[in-house]
Amino acid sequence: MKIRELNRSKDIVSKDTLRTQIRKYILDNINNGTFRPGERIVETKLAKELNVSQAPVREAILELSVMGLLEERPYSGTIVRKLTAEDIEDIYNTRAFIEEYAVKRAAKRITEEQLQAFLPIFEEMEAAVQNHDTEAFMAADVRFHALVMDAAQSNALKRVWEILLMGEWTALTLQATSRSLKELMDDHKVIYQHISNHADHSAGAAMFLHIKNFTNELIAYISKQEEQPEQ
Repeated sequence: MKIRELNRSKDIVSKDTLRTQIRKYILDNINNGTFRPGERIVETKLAKELNVSQAPVREAILELSVMGLLEERPYSGTIVRKLTAEDIEDIYNTRAFIEEYAVKRAAKRITEEQLQAFLPIFEEMEAAVQNHDTEAFMAADVRFHALVMDAAQSNALKRVWEILLMGEWTALTLQATSRSLKELMDDHKVIYQHISNHADHSAGAAMFLHIKNFTNELIAYISKQEEQPEQ
């Protein structure tokens, strides 16, 4: 997301959408190394740069703090947190356990209407693969996992997933992985097949492995980012 795009749209988007765009802007800059570990994220400065009010910037910063990407330090303000291998393992273990449980519930409870709702997502993934469009694939990927959470029919589970912003890790995952978009799409199709067959244990195992397999790649990716010299 370019700053000028955010500026142009700020008067017509909802507060929630604006907050999401700002969160994505910060997250993208963390992922690409522009905002490095230990760097301060100054709310007033960022709001001025993006030409938005401080309220959605503050909310976006709080959400990224919940994710563990930012942290508040006494006398220092908000800084980009340095993620360790242990952090990554903890985060992805948590996501794997949550989504494994969710997909097992979904396989037992999913409706025909919900099964049909996956099909447009796969069409979007197919188009993204053909066009080498990582951004479009990421959006479809997040919708896939959100639909699994909905199909699980657990308000508590969905709230935990949303509060921890589990879907937001997809952006970092896609940057870090050596796997192709086609391979990732195939993973999702396998999970879907198990769901449609109401094979809860197979769906759970496929989802768990799908998420856990990114752990080592993410650790290596973040370590490489840290080794890059500052511009």
